[in-house]
Amino acid sequence: MLIKRSHVLRSLSLLLILINFSLLSCKKEKDNLGQLPAIADHWEVGNIFFDEKKWVEVVVGDMPLVITVPHGGSLKPDEVPDRSCPGITTGTDSYTIELARAIEKEFLENYQVRPYIIFTHLARTKIDQNREIPEATCGNKEVEKTWHAFHNYIDTALNTAVKKYGSAMIIDLHGHGHPNQRLELGYSLTINDLGKIYSSIELDELSRKSSLNNLFIMQPSLDFRNLLMGDHAFGTLMENEGIKSVPSKQDPYPFATESFFNGGYITRYFTSSDYPKVYGWQIEANNQGIRNDAANRARFARVFAKSITTFIKQINL
Repeated sequence: MLIKRSHVLRSLSLLLILINFSLLSCKKEKDNLGQLPAIADHWEVGNIFFDEKKWVEVVVGDMPLVITVPHGGSLKPDEVPDRSCPGITTGTDSYTIELARAIEKEFLENYQVRPYIIFTHLARTKIDQNREIPEATCGNKEVEKTWHAFHNYIDTALNTAVKKYGSAMIIDLHGHGHPNQRLELGYSLTINDLGKIYSSIELDELSRKSSLNNLFIMQPSLDFRNLLMGDHAFGTLMENEGIKSVPSKQDPYPFATESFFNGGYITRYFTSSDYPKVYGWQIEANNQGIRNDAANRARFARVFAKSITTFIKQINL
């Protein structure tokens, strides 16, 4: 009887080990699908996670900066039909994935930190991650999983960064093909809005409309106009290093006849009141001199890292 009882105990112990291993395996599987808790305490800097199809990737960082790259993907699997609903845009923001990796490399080598980065590798003909889900997927239920994986990773990265650092900046990275070769910084403000800010008109109202609103709630002493087109604006810091940017002190607003991207769904949603400790903007990077070759991407990364570091220090969060 004693021998039989010891066998039973050993069998029960083995069963408990197998159950625990199974639970851990399920948790890892859930992580790979991007369905993470709001805060991922188990994430470690340098970890890389993918969704089930490896169409979405997240790189875990250790600084209060989250970079999203929604339109740089090139994968066009045959099993996913092209989007075909009315009014869609399908152009690729070429070399934006490479641009984000250059930024990561610059931070690692010269600042010993890395941002959180979320990539979509699926082409924009298949999904548009900077749109709400009906337009993003054109009703394709399988691709909806990819949309959710991407946005779940952003949500988790931001909430994890906020828990660690008290606040977080989001930069939504894109590429434009407009004739004027300069960065377009989208703070959820139109050309007309920027003109009013330049003339110091309706500043309180436009501050609340902007993707920096949460920043001013956290730091009411900051000057709204100055952080868009004054000495301490991100665009001004980039211009000071030779990278043309609008808005900035040097180029405060586009002309009414010029094309300008003022920030899309990702910028609006993740800087809304649902994310009270998050602020940021969309960057539309020109091709010539920025995205078009490795040397230009490395130069941009150096200036970007320096300017972002200066910006974060001066807002004193």
